[in-house]
Order: sequence, then C-alpha cells, then structure tokens
Amino acid sequence: MPGEIATAASWKNEPLPEARTRIAYARGFDSDEHARVTRGLVPRETEDKWFVYHQAPWLYFHRGWTGICIYAVRLRPECEGSAVEEAWVNRAPEQYRETDDAHDAAILSFLVERLLLGRSVPFPVRAHVDPAKASLLLDRVVGRARSSTEE
Repeated sequence: MPGEIATAASWKNEPLPEARTRIAYARGFDSDEHARVTRGLVPRETEDKWFVYHQAPWLYFHRGWTGICIYAVRLRPECEGSAVEEAWVNRAPEQYRETDDAHDAAILSFLVERLLLGRSVPFPVRAHVDPAKASLLLDRVVGRARSSTEE
C-alpha cells in the first residue's frame, strides 16, 4: 500500500470538541478494508483537505489546513475486520458550520469510500444545489479527493 501510515504525530490536529452530535453512520469493513481505513491519510499538498488517522479504537477526520477534528468514528473488531460502533460530528459553530446530521453522515461515508478506500463514488449533493455548482462544492469540501491508495 502506498504512503505512510498516519498517526496523530503526522499532522497538526485538534481534539473533537465537547460540542458534538452522534450521527447515523453504519459500515462494516472486511480485513482488507479495515487495513486500508486504519492506514489513514496524510495531506501532501494544499489540495489535500483532510488528515485522517487511526488511534484504536477511534478513526479521526481533521481538516488539513486547520487541524480541526470534524468526525470521529469508533471501530469495534468484528470477524476479521471491523464495524462502526459510533460516529460523531463536530458541532462547535466557531469550528464547523454544518448542522445537518444526515448530510454529515453522507459526507463521512463519501470520505471513507473515496479517500480511504479509493472507490469512485458520487459526492453527496443536496437536492437544492445547482448541479453546475456541485464541482465547486466538491473542491471546497474535499479538494481533489486523492485517496490514500494513490501515489
């Protein structure tokens, strides 16, 4: 697998604040997926907007530029892989302005599938967003969406 294994020391990071909400995100990982997810992702350039690392049992998602923790996912061992036990999102308004739990669960799912597992999945765009502006939104939220499996 390309790239380094991300740790808390790999990049700047802030803890998830007390202002947080549990979100409905459920996902199981087989042994290969678990290995890929727990490698995390370290930004290599400005366009890489996420830093992700695993510190058992938690998987943390931080914004690359600021180090602010947006999502935290607790994994539990299951069979030869793992499953999501719980997922949390930052709700400190001075750090993160989103307030839609369902949209956050969709964004988290996209980040896991695209950035950590390297799958080509559609970016979750709300129904009221002009499709012509979807690529701008994608760039703002996830950058160029380089996965941890890409060199």
